[in-house]
Amino acid sequence: MSLRDLPTTSGLPPTGYPAGQEVAWLFNDNLENYRRRGGHPIYGENDVIYRFNSLGYRCPEFDVEADIRIVTVGCSFVLGHALPQPALFHELFAERLRRESAKKVVVWNLGMCGASNDYISRLLYLAMPRLDPQIVLINFTHGARREYLSVQGRLINYNPTYQPVDGVTREIFNHLAALSSPFDDQLNFFKNYKAMEFLLAGRRWLFSHITPQDFEPVAAHLDLSRYAGPLPAVDRARDGVHPGPESHRRLAERYWEKFTELGGLSPLSQTALEKR
Repeated sequence: MSLRDLPTTSGLPPTGYPAGQEVAWLFNDNLENYRRRGGHPIYGENDVIYRFNSLGYRCPEFDVEADIRIVTVGCSFVLGHALPQPALFHELFAERLRRESAKKVVVWNLGMCGASNDYISRLLYLAMPRLDPQIVLINFTHGARREYLSVQGRLINYNPTYQPVDGVTREIFNHLAALSSPFDDQLNFFKNYKAMEFLLAGRRWLFSHITPQDFEPVAAHLDLSRYAGPLPAVDRARDGVHPGPESHRRLAERYWEKFTELGGLSPLSQTALEKR
């Protein structure tokens, strides 16, 4: 087996989520936990639906045509764990873009629960040739997470807060935990960020971060004119853990402010028409 044979390096891979289906609950956003916590102040048992496309992403199919194409990528914050899809920051951003431009806008959500910054850079590398977005919104995630390929070519998503069940994965997690350090986390973020900076050159792209302290030591090497800030956790989603609708609304406002500072609608509209 060589690198080119691995499913992680060609085409947009399936996520493993229920492809082409709608589900009411996902992972710890489940009915048992919901009732044990006594419900949620806003969302009831039927108020959050996860609709997945044919590859298992929480967005329209990748062949949908639109005047303005947006790709967003990150972890569960981007996927929108325990929130209705219209409440997510990138959907709010897109809705404002529709109002301001009077154009058809599509958002392709590449978020995945537990994803790493490695995942973000790899998925964008795979997505750009196929989706060709004019706007990219990145929400960088916890620095300690990693993607690791085993000797069998198996992709391991390392998340230090997760306890794997099977012995082989648990052993790999233990090795990765022993090799981890805050300094290596900063370096890994820096490498992924710079890869994205090169990949997205010439496009309108913006980024936020779950834990800004992870990149503060390398901030002098980042284009902070594109930085929308952290996703503020001022309220909670239906699972009681993830940021809620007000948190997403505030981040959407910050993205729109940065978008406006970088040129807003006029040059984007021209570029969009030229690409059609």
